[in-house]
Amino acid sequence: MRTCTQDLKLRDHFLDDQCFSTPRLYFLYFKLRLSTMEKVCITVSHTLCEVIGGQSFRIVVVLFLAVFSSYASCENSADESPSGKELYLEHCDSCHATISHQVPSEATLRTMSRQAINRAMQSGLMKIQAQNLSDLEIEAIAEYLSIELVTESSSDVSCDGEQEFSAEPGWLGWGNSLTNDRAQKIQLNESSTPNPELLELAWAFAVPGADRMRSQPTVGGGVVFIGSQSGSVYALDAKLGCVWWTFNALSEVRGSISVELGKGDLPESLYFGDFQGHIYKLEALTGKLVWRRRVDPHPLTTITGSPVIYEENLFIPLSSTEIVAAINADYECCTFRGGIVAVDKTSGETNWRLHLVDEPYRQDSNPNDVIFWGPSGVPVWSSPTIDEERKLLYFGTGQNYSPPATATSDAIIAADISTGRVVWHTQTTSGDMWNGACVTNGSNCPVPPGPDFDFGAPPILVNGKSGNDYLLAGQKSGMVFALDPSNEGRILWRKKIGKGGHNGGIHWGMAADENVLYVPIADIGEHPFATGDPQPGIHALDIATGDVLWSHLEGSTCSQDSFECFAGFSAPISLSSDILFAGGLNGVFHAYSSSTGAKLWKFNTRREFRSVNQLTGKGGTIDGSGPVIAGDMLYLNSGYGRYGKLGGNVLLAFSIANNQMSRKP
Repeated sequence: MRTCTQDLKLRDHFLDDQCFSTPRLYFLYFKLRLSTMEKVCITVSHTLCEVIGGQSFRIVVVLFLAVFSSYASCENSADESPSGKELYLEHCDSCHATISHQVPSEATLRTMSRQAINRAMQSGLMKIQAQNLSDLEIEAIAEYLSIELVTESSSDVSCDGEQEFSAEPGWLGWGNSLTNDRAQKIQLNESSTPNPELLELAWAFAVPGADRMRSQPTVGGGVVFIGSQSGSVYALDAKLGCVWWTFNALSEVRGSISVELGKGDLPESLYFGDFQGHIYKLEALTGKLVWRRRVDPHPLTTITGSPVIYEENLFIPLSSTEIVAAINADYECCTFRGGIVAVDKTSGETNWRLHLVDEPYRQDSNPNDVIFWGPSGVPVWSSPTIDEERKLLYFGTGQNYSPPATATSDAIIAADISTGRVVWHTQTTSGDMWNGACVTNGSNCPVPPGPDFDFGAPPILVNGKSGNDYLLAGQKSGMVFALDPSNEGRILWRKKIGKGGHNGGIHWGMAADENVLYVPIADIGEHPFATGDPQPGIHALDIATGDVLWSHLEGSTCSQDSFECFAGFSAPISLSSDILFAGGLNGVFHAYSSSTGAKLWKFNTRREFRSVNQLTGKGGTIDGSGPVIAGDMLYLNSGYGRYGKLGGNVLLAFSIANNQMSRKP
C-alpha cells in the first residue's frame, strides 16, 4: 500500500525549475489542489520538468492525466481512514487510564476542543508521545475524542478609532513589582459583611478554540495584554474588551506579557515567551515584531514563567517538557538543564546563561535497555525576583528529572544580576528526583522517586516594618520559609501550612505587604509524601515570626472526587490594601478581608458567558494565573483544561464599585 500525503507535492518538485511559469499550468495546479482536498499520492520524476519546459500543451495534458492516475491508485488507501479509537487505545490509553490528578482521563480529554487536542500532539505537551504518528492519525485521535470542531474565528470586535495609550494605573508584569509581592497600591474599602456589589462583571472575552487560560493578563496605558493557548497575543481595550491588535506567536503563550514603559510612562515594548522556548519583543502600540530569539538549545525547553525587565536586561526562566517526554519508555531520559538566561532587551542577544546542573553524562540503562542520562532537570517555573539593593536575582527551582540528585533542586537560588554567577542557594528538600514516568510506573522513573516538591511560586522580597528584609518562599510541600537575604539565605523560620501535593501546598503564588504574608493552599488528592490534614484555603502569616494570624479554610463543596468540588487555591492570589482576591480550583472567585480573613464576596465563574467577540465563553478551574487589579477594574482568567481540571476559555473583566474605591495618600 502506497503512503499518501495530505499536501500536493507537485509545486515542490518543479518550483526551482520555474515549471509554473505559464498561467495554464498554474491553473491546472490550483484546480487539482482544490479538487483533491483529502489525500493525494503523487510521484513525478524531476526530469519531467525539462519536458514541460517545452511549453507543450500535449505534455501538460499527459502530466494532468498522470497526476490523476497516481491519485486513483491511492483511492483505496484514502478510503481506509485510520480509526481514532484504535489509535487512542494503542498509543494513549495506557497513560490516560491511570487514576491520577496528574493525568487527564479520557472523559476529561473529551471536554477539550479538537484544536486543543491537535495542538497538544503537534506542537505541545504531547509532541514527543505523538512523534511517530502521522498527521492523519493525530487528526483521527482528536476527532475521536472531540467530535465538535470549535471555530477558530470570532466576530470582528476591533476597536473604533486610532489607538492611544492613556496614563492610567496598570499591572505591568507577573507580580506587579520587581519584588513579586502581587500587591496593588490602591485601597478598597473593606466591608465587615459580605457585599454583593463589590465587583460587577463588565465584559468577557472568549479565546477561540481554547480550553485553558494560562497567560495572566497585564495592563498598561488603558490596554489589557494577554497571550493564549493558540499563540495569539491580544491587545484589548481595558474598559470595553474590543481588540486593538492581535499578534500570532509560534506556539502557546503561557506566561504574562511583560510591559516596558517609555516616554510619559506609557507602554513602549512588550516581552513574552512561548511553549517552544522562543522569546519575543513587540511594539506595544502596534503589536509589530521587533525581534524573536530561541534562548536555549535544548529541543524540549519551554518558557512557563514570565520574563522580568530590569535596566538593560530581560531575565527569562527556563523550564522543560522533558518531564512528560520521560513517560515514553524508549526516551533517553534526561538531558535538560534548568536555569535563567539574561538577554539584552534592545537586541535580544544573550548576555549570560546560567544552568543549574552540570552537563549530563551517561548513567546506566533502564529495563528497556534505553540509556539514562544525568544530572538533569531543576526547571525554573516562575518569574524571577529582583533585589535592587544587593543586585541579586532570586528564583525557585524544581526537582531533578534523573539521577544524580543535586544541591540546586527544590531550592531558592540567588544569582548575580550582572554575570549570572550563583552567590548562594538554600535547598529545602534534598534527593528529589521525579518525572512523568513516576505517575505511570514507567521505566524512566528514578529509583527511589522523590516527592516532586518544586518551588513553583516566585519568592517575595519584603522590607518589613522593622526595617529587616525577608525573602519569603512557598513550596508544593505546604512549607513556607523566610530567608535572610543579607545572610546568604539563612532560614529565619519555617512553617508547615498545608499537607502538600502535586498541586500544592503552595503552587503558583503568594501575596504580601510589609507585615503579613498571605498563603493560598490547594491540598487536593493523595500524595505519598503528604503529611498532616488538608488545609485548603487562605492563611495569613506574620512575616517576622511565621505565626499564623488567621486562616480561612474552604472545604469541598460536594462529595465527588472532582474539581467541581475542590475549593482550594492553586492559582496565585492578589492583594489590594484591604482585600485579598483568590480564584478556586472549582471556578469560584472570592474576596476576603486581609485583616480578618472574613469572606466579603464570591462569584461562580463555572458557567457560560456572553462574550464581546460573540463566541461562547465558558469558565472553569482558576489556575496558573491570578487576579490583576488596575484602576477601577479587575481581570481574571477562568478555565484550565489539564490534569482533570475544568476547561474554559474566558477572560473576565470586573468593574469595582465606585463606593469601594479610595486612594492611599
